[in-house]
Amino acid sequence: MRLGTAAGWALGLAAFLAGGGAARSDEGAPAAPAGGAKPPDKGAEEKRKDDRPVSSDEAAKAAIDRFERDFASRDEGRRMNAIVFLAQTKNDLVTKKLGALLSNPNLEVRQAAALTLDGQYQNPDLAGELLRKALLAEEESEVGKNIALALGRIGYVKAIPDMGEVMKKAGDVFLKIEILKSFGKMKDRSALLPILDLWLLEPHGYSWEGGEESVDTGTPGDADQKAAEAKYKAKHKNDRRGAPPPMLKTYVQTIAETVFKITGEKLSGPTELMRWMVQHESELPFKLPAKVKTTLKEWEDRAAKRKK
Repeated sequence: MRLGTAAGWALGLAAFLAGGGAARSDEGAPAAPAGGAKPPDKGAEEKRKDDRPVSSDEAAKAAIDRFERDFASRDEGRRMNAIVFLAQTKNDLVTKKLGALLSNPNLEVRQAAALTLDGQYQNPDLAGELLRKALLAEEESEVGKNIALALGRIGYVKAIPDMGEVMKKAGDVFLKIEILKSFGKMKDRSALLPILDLWLLEPHGYSWEGGEESVDTGTPGDADQKAAEAKYKAKHKNDRRGAPPPMLKTYVQTIAETVFKITGEKLSGPTELMRWMVQHESELPFKLPAKVKTTLKEWEDRAAKRKK
């Protein structure tokens, strides 16, 4: 299988993994994590509750040796396949090897490592930590999206603060969306703070159509939608990769949907989210910042003045 682009290779990898990958004769009985790595915590083990095989250190070293030989090839397809086959061996030594590839100068190699690391089920904490650090260092949004996707699949909630910072600073709306989707998979309330910061910038809710009011500014009709889209167009007028207005709608609706997945309630905008956070303050896994209550009061006061 030879795939010349990152997109083409990703499609090939997805098909390969969907089919279960290649059978390995060297996958033996479960072994203790190698190299002194911290084992998965009890909660992670209970969450997985599977008895899938874990390879021995000997099998892992043999797999890495084969990988090194194949990865040294000049043939792109053989190099990509080397990563795929290495990932079929489940052992911390392999996880660390895949993690090292996340800093490879080749974009496609980093893509491949990100797409395979979430399959290292024997130690999701180790894989998650490698992905977390890589996300902070990654400058290519295409790779960042795959890292975010992997973190969501693993459910590595310890990465939420850093994922939130990357999401807020990202210039690519598609990367923001991928991080939001991962937050939705994790369903951890600690993600609500970075999500709120985004929602305050684009205070729309689920609906952008007709005369439905689903914004916090109180402006009637579609004035808020047009203003938001005009602002986005102005910001990205010189950016060929800038998302069109329909993607802005998808983006803010993804924010609302992610909040629903985390809270279990369909909140129409950031004002309702702030109210929810205040009402559930004692249940939150973090100390509620004072800015949430002060911002809520400011927005409610403005809304009250408009009604007079």
